Amino acid sequence: MDDDCRHPTHMPAGGQSSVDATHEPTSEPDHSDPEPGNHGRSPAGDDASGAAPDSMPDTEADGPRSSETCDPPNEDPFAPLGEPNPNGASSPRAGEGGKSKNQDDVLELLACPEQDPPCRRFEHWMHGMPSRVWVYRDAVGDLIIVTARYDFIDGEGRPAKVVLPWVYARRIWTDRQGQLRDCTGWHCKAPPSLRPLYGQDHLAARLDAPVLITEGEKSAVAAQALFPDWVAVCWQGGCNSVDKANWAPLQGRLVVFWPDADEPGRKAAPEVVKLVRAAGATGTAIVAVPADWPDGWDVADLNVPEKPQPEGVTAETLRSLLVEARAAAEQGSGEAASDTEQGGEKEAFAEPATGSRQRVDLYVDGADLPDVAVDLADLLTPVPHLFDRNGPARLVYNRPKGGQTIEPLTVSGVVHEAHQVVRPFRLVKVGKEVRREDITLPERVAKLYLDNKAACGLRPLDGITSAPILRGDGTVQVVDGYDAGTRLWCEGVPQVACPDQPSRADAEAALLRLRGHFRTFAFADSARVSVPDASVPVVDLSLPPGADESALLCGLLTAVSRPCLWLAPGLLVRAPSLSGAGTGKGLLVRAVCAIAFGGHPTAITAGDTSEELAKRISAALMEARPTLFLDNLNSIALKSDVLASVLTERPAEVRVLGRSANVLLNSTAFIGITGNGVTLSEDLVRRFLTVELEAGENPETRDFRTDLIAETLAAREALLRDVLIIWRWGRQMGDTLPAGQPLGSFTQWGRWCRDPLLALGCQDPAWRIADIKARDPLRQEVSEIFIAWWNAHRDRSVKAAELADSVREAADMLGRSRQQWAAKVASLEGTRVAGFVLTRVRTGRWSPDRYVLRQVDSGWSAAL
Repeated sequence: MDDDCRHPTHMPAGGQSSVDATHEPTSEPDHSDPEPGNHGRSPAGDDASGAAPDSMPDTEADGPRSSETCDPPNEDPFAPLGEPNPNGASSPRAGEGGKSKNQDDVLELLACPEQDPPCRRFEHWMHGMPSRVWVYRDAVGDLIIVTARYDFIDGEGRPAKVVLPWVYARRIWTDRQGQLRDCTGWHCKAPPSLRPLYGQDHLAARLDAPVLITEGEKSAVAAQALFPDWVAVCWQGGCNSVDKANWAPLQGRLVVFWPDADEPGRKAAPEVVKLVRAAGATGTAIVAVPADWPDGWDVADLNVPEKPQPEGVTAETLRSLLVEARAAAEQGSGEAASDTEQGGEKEAFAEPATGSRQRVDLYVDGADLPDVAVDLADLLTPVPHLFDRNGPARLVYNRPKGGQTIEPLTVSGVVHEAHQVVRPFRLVKVGKEVRREDITLPERVAKLYLDNKAACGLRPLDGITSAPILRGDGTVQVVDGYDAGTRLWCEGVPQVACPDQPSRADAEAALLRLRGHFRTFAFADSARVSVPDASVPVVDLSLPPGADESALLCGLLTAVSRPCLWLAPGLLVRAPSLSGAGTGKGLLVRAVCAIAFGGHPTAITAGDTSEELAKRISAALMEARPTLFLDNLNSIALKSDVLASVLTERPAEVRVLGRSANVLLNSTAFIGITGNGVTLSEDLVRRFLTVELEAGENPETRDFRTDLIAETLAAREALLRDVLIIWRWGRQMGDTLPAGQPLGSFTQWGRWCRDPLLALGCQDPAWRIADIKARDPLRQEVSEIFIAWWNAHRDRSVKAAELADSVREAADMLGRSRQQWAAKVASLEGTRVAGFVLTRVRTGRWSPDRYVLRQVDSGWSAAL
């Protein structure tokens, strides 16, 4: 890799330094004069770094040859040294010693008297003056070793380079003439012990910063400038010297390795991760360097004109790759490396970032594919975007919806994800040899993986949210990513400054501000007044909230809290059939969602049939969206077993699109419905908060003159703060907070969302359920049947055939067959409505059953 020859410049904050030849120390160490030209020889192309690191040139490159360089010719700078000098100290610089292959050769490292030696100190007997020099320093900033780069023309006339280590030491050896030599100075030799990391001084200075390992000093300097929030380091000696580095300074750190885009880098990556983990790193990952980048490309090559550039790659691209790798490292924090046995060798597997190409081998034994599927499950478990949502699923960004969604993994999806982290192969016999053959993961393995849900080991995901995480003790947390406590994926959650101990006055003021934001909506039972700053009549805020406005406020607190509630009711906003268009039903739901989740909900329409609606609801719930918004359900009596189940059961059974089987689903979606003349049938009544809007004869002509959604999104943090003030105040009230009317399965919701509002003067939405139920057409029909039944037979036991014609008439069953009538009566068994309950008296196999209608308490709670 070619380098420029710019004058030395200062490193950016947090970066490592290279030797600046313009700052040569004034004091010279005391050295013995070596014989002329006795510099350690290194064969051309013997690049210890395995890459092409860069640094700053020496302005004295044409100066005299150094008298402080003491290495003899024909000496290998990487020759291993023998046992340490028994007289040496334990310092990494001073007192370390050892012997080379020649047992008379002893090297004792000494503290260097100059901390910024000039480049002329490292003139090589064969390659001449170095073009770049890097200084390795310890935790307190003292010099340990130096590496120097030499550019030259090889024997075939091609540009070449080599990076060699230098140590300041006392060396005692016998030269070729048999003379005993004793020289103190710079020697072109590697340290006799484990080699230090480049950037160790910055590691010590920034203990909380994540660490980025690169291949070579040049890349480390470039990476430090690109990623100032990180500490960039490298090891000395390149890809073949990974095990010679001292990785101990990385203990307790989060570490990411960025390999060069070449085969040596890819091979070194697992070994680096294994050694870093062994040193005690708390989290590790490998940057997902795309396989199609130019061979040997690294971060130092970005925007270098003479270097081929990956298509479309910018500094932001590199930062995104690093962010993904950090997420993978954080996800795997504290986990030990898993090893895969291949031919007697063990290869460390690092948690892959999304799209990582640093892959581990996966042997596909055709005789034991179930075992292969289990191995695959172990390797896919750490992938940060894979989750368990009633089976393996993956988190994906949905551009049209502007956020993350979850999609079930298909067979093809498993194959794709597998090839991001593993290299499937099989063994084939060719003649007398057994050879490895890389293959695509067999679909049978993918199917076995999907079928064995219990063995997948993925983290469960219940939903996606952009609302803060709320705890029962009043704690508000801003989470980015996966929250194990709630099993939620959090994204785009704003920082909201909520008082730690809000008072009742704080809660009342917050409620008034929220009411003011929604005051232009025409709540059916609210008094409205004209004010100078509004183009339409607005809610009179001097009066307590009416039932409809109270239901809206309850719905707002429900939306914000819903991801953290086990169960919660939905919100129905409806208007009259003939004059409901333009009243703002959808706008109201969208405004609620904008405050809670910071975006627009995706609207779903009813479709042509109830079956089509059920499919659409199930598909939306499977995607784990924060909201389920059913819009414009006009003039229908809504009946949905899926909604009834999801709102009051957890997990709930839903039908997956395209499959005949039901699946269990934990849903945290806030459910909103709008419609003109829509009514709720059967048990949906008690599962929804109902807001009635009535804006007069021509609501569509009202001139609001503002964009409410834009205003809501702009003021989201302030509005969310007001919601959280009310919620936290209620949580801190504890058992002293008065409780409202019991509402079935929603006990936790009542204490979190409704009861604080009741204490502040709002009305209880539960009070309206009896009135709403009275509008249920099916309930009205059954009520008429039971009233007719009671008038004709009281509580006497009767057969279906003995029921009076008045009962048949109420059921619209006159003229129907006896079997149809018997089936109709049987379907009413156990029904409670209008103060009655119907029970069946079984009389035996061959005798018709009898029925008894009994009176029960007529309160609404008895009919739930």
